[in-house]
Amino acid sequence: MGEKAVPSLRRRRVKRSCPSCGPEPGGEEKKGRGNPISFQLFPPELVEHIVSFLPVRDVVALGQTCHYFHEVCDAEGVWRRICRRLSPRLREQDTKGLYFQAFGGRRRCLSKSVAPLLAHGYRRFLPTKDHVFILDYVGSLFFLKNALVSSTLGQIQWKRACRYVVLCRGAKDFASDPRCDTVYRKYLYVLATREQPGVVGTTGSRACDCVEVYLQSSGQRVFKMTFHHSMSFKQIVLVGQETQRALLLLTEEGKIYSLVVNETQLDQPRSYTVQLALRKVSRCLPHLRVACMASNQSSTLYITDSFLCSWLQSPWPGG
Repeated sequence: MGEKAVPSLRRRRVKRSCPSCGPEPGGEEKKGRGNPISFQLFPPELVEHIVSFLPVRDVVALGQTCHYFHEVCDAEGVWRRICRRLSPRLREQDTKGLYFQAFGGRRRCLSKSVAPLLAHGYRRFLPTKDHVFILDYVGSLFFLKNALVSSTLGQIQWKRACRYVVLCRGAKDFASDPRCDTVYRKYLYVLATREQPGVVGTTGSRACDCVEVYLQSSGQRVFKMTFHHSMSFKQIVLVGQETQRALLLLTEEGKIYSLVVNETQLDQPRSYTVQLALRKVSRCLPHLRVACMASNQSSTLYITDSFLCSWLQSPWPGG
């Protein structure tokens, strides 16, 4: 008996093509070789199921190859399966949500979760006097109305019928009064990017960073300041009293700028010019590249790649 011929792997050719762009130019199959293999031929549910078995790093890399795989890898079903695979004990209703737990007292149980279904993860959240604000990873800032209420036993808990709206989009960061007591958090300062119309004689628009101030009680915008398009910021923190509120803005290059506003006049319909000045720590240490900031009412902590730098707050913009 003759041996059965085994086809060599080097002779088999699988044609690769981007499902969103079609076959490669000049890649018409020769007669007798069949049609090219494409993931677009499979049902989307099957492709999502296959992708969910990849490591997280590979899912992110695959989503950057083309528009088709970007939509597949960004599907909520893919990440729900990945969460269940990485955390088998996680229940189905726990894949996306927030919990509130009061410290102190005898009761240590978690209250009912509240989940803005439109949020792409939870990057930051901040409770104020009456509500909770959540920033996701695509720049959407959510306003959870009446999220925290007092129970009959005097404890703070989530309200069962919590409502939420999208306060703004294109947000980079947000901050409020740095004191721990939420009573002082009257305003919410949002660092965002907005398209500004071009100057006279030019076409198109430019993306400029701005700071928008909202009332935490109603979500109404009461103030807005726009910066030059050459200034790009990534973080905002607050220090100082209400009458001398200093806004510290961290640039992409690691430099810190500041300006001072009077919060008691923000709700008045008027316009005025504020001075944006380079912070003293960036003037005295020009080689220092700040990665992020943290603050309380009277001081600021600057975190770099190599060490920490604590700075006492000055009420003036250049302090």
